[in-house]
Amino acid sequence: MKNKLLISIIFFSLLSVWAFAHGTEKHDDKEMKTVKIEAPKKIKEDATKEEVIKYEKKKKQYEVLQNKYKKINADYLKDIKPIFETKCFNCHSNTINYPFYYKIPGVKTMIDKDIKEAKTHIDFSKDFPFISHETPINDLKSLKKIALEGGMPPLRYIVAHWDSKLSEKDKKAMLIWTNNAIELLRKD
Repeated sequence: MKNKLLISIIFFSLLSVWAFAHGTEKHDDKEMKTVKIEAPKKIKEDATKEEVIKYEKKKKQYEVLQNKYKKINADYLKDIKPIFETKCFNCHSNTINYPFYYKIPGVKTMIDKDIKEAKTHIDFSKDFPFISHETPINDLKSLKKIALEGGMPPLRYIVAHWDSKLSEKDKKAMLIWTNNAIELLRKD
């Protein structure tokens, strides 16, 4: 009886590790970053004409990009964040709904490690632009690829969380949003 119990504990511990593993996605050791776009510094009163023109150009670029990010984020908050909250936030944000078996010795450490690794890829905690080791446009391209090809959540996670798989409706919404956002960012 003790052997069966021990085997069961080991089996469910390994299943938990397997279920919460991040997947086979590879990433290099790029540093996590939040895109912070700073407004151009104020120009000196005695600036040359060239400096004024350069400043005005940077100021305009900054304003245009800020407006693009605001539009993309507004669409994200309305159409995509609700999907991500139910399908992605357990691993890719600071809002985590831990499973009942989270407190099993060893499992907690493994789940925490997997969540930490997932957040090194992309963290949705702060809305768009996301915290990641990529640029906002590359994040959008990655999310588009996931909508087209799958890969998230990893099968190991889906096994323990059947309702976490992206539906066709979810994928379609992601495709529309990512396509629109990428197109907007590419516009001059």
